[in-house]
Amino acid sequence: MTRVLLQRPRRGGALIDCLAVVAMGAIGACLLLPALADSRQLSDVNGCTANLQALGKSFLAFERSHGGLPPRRTGGFGNIPYGGWGAQILPQLNEKLGGEFKGDYDFFDPINKKVVETRISEFICPAAPADRKVVIRSNASAASINANKDTLFEVDAGPNDYISCNGFFMPRTGYGMAWNDGGQNGGNQRQAMTDTDNRPLTDITDGLSLTILIVEKAGAPAAWRVGKKIGNDDMFAGQNNSRGAWAGYGSIAYAPMNPTSSDVLRSARGDSTDCSVNCNNTFGIYGFHEKGANILLCDGAVRFVTPKLDGLTFGRLTTRDDGQLIADEAF
Repeated sequence: MTRVLLQRPRRGGALIDCLAVVAMGAIGACLLLPALADSRQLSDVNGCTANLQALGKSFLAFERSHGGLPPRRTGGFGNIPYGGWGAQILPQLNEKLGGEFKGDYDFFDPINKKVVETRISEFICPAAPADRKVVIRSNASAASINANKDTLFEVDAGPNDYISCNGFFMPRTGYGMAWNDGGQNGGNQRQAMTDTDNRPLTDITDGLSLTILIVEKAGAPAAWRVGKKIGNDDMFAGQNNSRGAWAGYGSIAYAPMNPTSSDVLRSARGDSTDCSVNCNNTFGIYGFHEKGANILLCDGAVRFVTPKLDGLTFGRLTTRDDGQLIADEAF
């Protein structure tokens, strides 16, 4: 009878093989992680772009129906309750929610609470922080048909990462010396949208493709400076004119800034150290993207702008009728 001897596996060899597999897996993971991060960043940029494209279509549909772009903000500017362009274009963006919103009441009124507290994906950039509260507390305005003017109403409003312009603060030195608007804040009424009225596209004489309608200004109501959250939520402290809610005030002044200064409004020096993109989300263009942020132009086109956007070009892009030429490669 032939005896068959079974050979025991070598433990040392098996251990070496396992370690080799683990090492190869770790190397593969290290190689894969940057690709996954790049893919996520690209997805976020594309998602943000898609949001602005949807908003652009809604703006233009509103313009065709009403003879002009919607008011950027309402309340305190005539006999119209508090609100903004987000609520105005809601019927074009989301027919169901748009039919439920009552424009004769302030956006924070209890009758609008259910709609206003809805987180609408088109208003939220996928790259922005998700865990945000935009709590608004206010009494009914004189313009609201709600007769109860004494009760303090409260809503946890759905956030909005996009905003329009109601003035531009330009430095008086350097490139700011070429600013010929007649006033440092751009006159407040020379942007694509105005307060309370529907502005016809024919008023945008600089060209629809060269005039900003809204920009990415993500992260509100928190204040962000160059990638870091600064202090508490401070976008007007949750009042009736608080920014950051899609149904609320839809505009704020724009301005370039000196990124080393704590003054985000009047710190710009008019030179190449100034920053217009991703330096602050209070008065500048701000996205949680690695290389820039998005803007929506009046023709419905979306452009991704980088930190190379200088303050003068930024100002001219926000002004609808300054007659200044802007080279396409400038932004």
